[in-house]
Amino acid sequence: MPLAVLIFWLGRGMMAGQSAIDLVSAMLPSAVNSIYGSGLAALIAVIFALPIAILAVRFPSPLSSLLERLSYIGFGMPGIVVALSLVFFGANYVTGLYQTLPMLLFAYLVLFIPQGVGTLRSSLLQVSPSLEESARSLGRTPWQTLREVTVPLVRPGIISGAMLIFLTAIKELPATLLLSPIGFRTLATEIWQATAENAAFTQAAVASLMMLVVSTLATLIILSQERLSRNRE
Repeated sequence: MPLAVLIFWLGRGMMAGQSAIDLVSAMLPSAVNSIYGSGLAALIAVIFALPIAILAVRFPSPLSSLLERLSYIGFGMPGIVVALSLVFFGANYVTGLYQTLPMLLFAYLVLFIPQGVGTLRSSLLQVSPSLEESARSLGRTPWQTLREVTVPLVRPGIISGAMLIFLTAIKELPATLLLSPIGFRTLATEIWQATAENAAFTQAAVASLMMLVVSTLATLIILSQERLSRNRE
């Protein structure tokens, strides 16, 4: 039904004389911004989530348990709450970072790192610690063991976690609206502005279809990694 509605509004726009090529071309910069911002968010969140997951699984302690629990706090907060708090903090204390991409990415990190921690934690639990112990007994340092043994074994989980964060970040609206740099338009903000301000449903349909295509590709990557993980088992 949602797909049919999007196609309906796209068809109405084309019958009114709007060119499909022009509509898609107009949305391409926003699509690039969406992929760029969400991709960076996924990369940064996975980088921060990996050590937390390793500490929680391989080195259980009150400190690692506390770090893991703290990482889940953002998941329980609405995006608007995180965004407003960063607006206040940025406007009053770090004006140089206010409405910049780093602050937007920090908001994404707070909101979506729990997804990365959860996915990586599940992947690490499926890897036998004896493999890492064998590498250490053969003279590998902890860093070499992480790079040569742990990361390759949990690569499907890393990719799945990154794609899950990417999917969530690409459709995030409140934080993007409030914290993105001036002129940094994404598909989510295009959809909101087209429907809320201009009632331009054809433009909203184009942006929605482009987001659907990108999200479908990311979902296929997640499914492929799940199949790879099952085959390894």
